[in-house]
Amino acid sequence: MQYNSFAEYLKSLPPDTVFRLWEYKRIFTPYEEESKFIDQCEFKNKYCSYVKILDTINLPDGDIMLAAQSDDDYIDYYRLSEIKLVRVPSDMEDEDEDRI
Repeated sequence: MQYNSFAEYLKSLPPDTVFRLWEYKRIFTPYEEESKFIDQCEFKNKYCSYVKILDTINLPDGDIMLAAQSDDDYIDYYRLSEIKLVRVPSDMEDEDEDRI
């Protein structure tokens, strides 16, 4: 199936879909600093966070802001360009382990 937006894709998933999320480190070489892009080969932490995506917000620069909730009551906001987001179907099958 083809989707017209990331928000449309998220709406097609079950409401309790769990994603794995890693944040990229902001490591800039002088060239990268001048060009203002992120080195996407390293992460802040080697372990992922398990989150549910609650909402998406389209930003003026074309990026997407995600409202994500982890196992606490807080809602964190991430730019889609600054994270790696993975959906693993087996995460939804683990009923013994409550991730969120």
